[in-house]
Amino acid sequence: MMQAKFDLLDAIKERGKKFHGFIDLCYKVDGSTVRLPYMIVTGTEEGPVFLSDCCTHGDEYEGAEAISKVYNELDPAKLKGTFVGVPAVNLEAFNVGNRVSPLDWGYNDMNRAFPGNPEGMITNRIAYFYFENFIKKADYVISFHGGGNGLYMEPLSTFLPRGTNLHDVSYRMAKAFGVSVLWEHADLPFSGVETLAAQAVGVPCNIVELGGQGVRNDHREELVGVAARGLVGVMQEFGMLEGKPAYLDKTYDVRIKYVHTDEGGYHKLLVKPMDFVKEGQVCSEIINIFGEKVGEVKAPFDCYIVGYWCYSTIHPGHWAFLFGKPLD
Repeated sequence: MMQAKFDLLDAIKERGKKFHGFIDLCYKVDGSTVRLPYMIVTGTEEGPVFLSDCCTHGDEYEGAEAISKVYNELDPAKLKGTFVGVPAVNLEAFNVGNRVSPLDWGYNDMNRAFPGNPEGMITNRIAYFYFENFIKKADYVISFHGGGNGLYMEPLSTFLPRGTNLHDVSYRMAKAFGVSVLWEHADLPFSGVETLAAQAVGVPCNIVELGGQGVRNDHREELVGVAARGLVGVMQEFGMLEGKPAYLDKTYDVRIKYVHTDEGGYHKLLVKPMDFVKEGQVCSEIINIFGEKVGEVKAPFDCYIVGYWCYSTIHPGHWAFLFGKPLD
């Protein structure tokens, strides 16, 4: 990785500073570099290191705008500790507005690659560098995701499973973020996720999901605002900023199940975000090119609609819904 040199703890030693830049990781064919952008605010007083990142999936960018908003509005004189923002971990994917990097040979999902591999493909190498040099040096981590180009996601925060190490602090982070849906990050149908890799080395890391293609035109500023206020709320929760988080009176603790389609065609939604549906209820119909119904997607249990495929058409095997089953 071009022997990239960056020591986060050394970079934040000087208090009361605000700065940003890029880390050059390696050369591309045209002689330009694969880079990692960062923003850092060191408070005048010592305190925790709070890290927030976005765009391990390059098309999930609402949180990236929130990170830059918080960075620009933070006053070092009012901050205890350090805020570190990495708005696009997967910058090559972000540049082309795609979920994954075009530099890899084949499909390589960065949020299935943690803690990374220094001898793997470029996505695995970036994940390794970021994990070793940023995540391991942080006290708290918020990683932004969203619906990207294909899905809509109701604003939610994950928390580490009940009964595991770091659950209590992770749940405090989720509540302080100020969104109504709290997702217990358990029974995932894939591995290599940033939250669980961070947990393994003792760092509480929550994923925040919000937005997606279906609402970007009309709700962009609203979602950026939710994300920015959430970052401030977490810093308030742990004494980095004055004030108290904007806790919500009502929250929904859920465990999420991804449901795929069996058939492809037009995806006709029959429900709306946060509708509560009963087991077996038909939530969408699949209509073929001739206008004939060829399939449907049913709720697997009593649950909330927390995410869904928002393109007009859907391929067989794609995620159609994310169903949130209430906990207790």
